[in-house]
Amino acid sequence: MTGLSDTDRTALDCIGAVAHLRPNRGLDFGAWQDLVATGCTAGATTILLANDSVFGPMQPLEPIFTRMQARDTDVWGMVESREGAWHLQSWFLCFTAAAFEAPAVERVMRLPFHEMSKTEIVLHGELGLGVAITAAGLNWDASWSPSRRRLRRLVPGNPMHLDFLSVMRSGQVPFIKVELLRDNPTAVRWVEQWRNHVGERAIFSADWIDLHLADGGRHTAPRQPRSIRTRLLYAAISRDQPEALRSLVGL
Repeated sequence: MTGLSDTDRTALDCIGAVAHLRPNRGLDFGAWQDLVATGCTAGATTILLANDSVFGPMQPLEPIFTRMQARDTDVWGMVESREGAWHLQSWFLCFTAAAFEAPAVERVMRLPFHEMSKTEIVLHGELGLGVAITAAGLNWDASWSPSRRRLRRLVPGNPMHLDFLSVMRSGQVPFIKVELLRDNPTAVRWVEQWRNHVGERAIFSADWIDLHLADGGRHTAPRQPRSIRTRLLYAAISRDQPEALRSLVGL
């Protein structure tokens, strides 16, 4: 990144944000690593890691912060997931300073993310932090946790895909994944229902989402499950039960 436009600088000044220009490498973990190296976390009592893989927030975050910080945890995230291995999804993670400086967490944050592929970053960064949180004995919590029914434990899935409507309706996670609307990688058949649940009162406009997707944001055509079994499985494990069941009508 070589510079910011005057418009961008003005917008950042209005919200008191400081831009740190850096090469585009290492994805989110690479960016956080660079920000830590520049001293951005020095003296902080709370460190929030966030990235641009979501649209939102649809509603103000203050009530969520108030609720989660009152629980007095070492680290909390928007979404708990067991896809791949237990972890808190890394697109929104809030650490106390002491938790962020735990040796197990620091070891993850020192990994050479600039040299890794996206798959490697997910494995060593996102899932690695889950292992580190557990290994360090940190007290954690999540604004949203997936169903613990036996079938869902056997087939975890990504709650921000398979349960996305329930997540949005809960008011606990006012975000929707860009990847879901752009690529629909798990072929969620009821994905187009998102618009009905953003609502006119959302502070993040549905029109902005449409503009992003129309402006080269949609990489591939939404995929559909290849088999009836897959559709039945999604209907069985999703917390979006009404929409998931209605999606079976075309079988």
